Order: sequence, then C-alpha cells, then structure tokens
Amino acid sequence: MKIARSEETATTSLSEECIVLDINNGEYFGLEGALMELWLELETGTREFDQILSKWKSEFDQSEAELTDILQNAIQELWAKNLVKVDAS
Repeated sequence: MKIARSEETATTSLSEECIVLDINNGEYFGLEGALMELWLELETGTREFDQILSKWKSEFDQSEAELTDILQNAIQELWAKNLVKVDAS
C-alpha cells in the first residue's frame, strides 16, 4: 500500500504538533502523536506502508501488531480528512 500527502495542503510544524491547512476548503487540522509521525514520514513523498512500519518498529517500543493497528488507524483518519491519498496496489 502506498501513502502520499494530498498536494493541496500546507503545513507548519510546532514542537509537538503539526498544523495542516487543506487549501481546497480552508480547514485546519492539528496533528499529534501517530498522526503527526505519519504526516512527517510523508514529507519527502510517497511511502510504502511496510517502509513506515519497519521504521516505526525500530523507533517505538511496541509490538508489530500494535504498531500496525496504530499506523492503519492513522492512515484511515488522515484519508477521511482528505489529507492523504492511498493506493492499495
């Protein structure tokens, strides 16, 4: 699964939060925790789910199953807000 930021966004990073503006509708979102981590992972472009999961396994002290759930939920939440594009192929 490939994940990428939607092109129509602008981002400001604070110490523990990212503020994301959806340029299409003017809506702001505050991203913290896993949402912020995922958003920052996508800063350099499209990423594979497995790439992100592998990196998170080396950075966070949680099981692979827990991290998989967290990552899937974060992707779903950002997708529901139209902030990311997901390609299941």
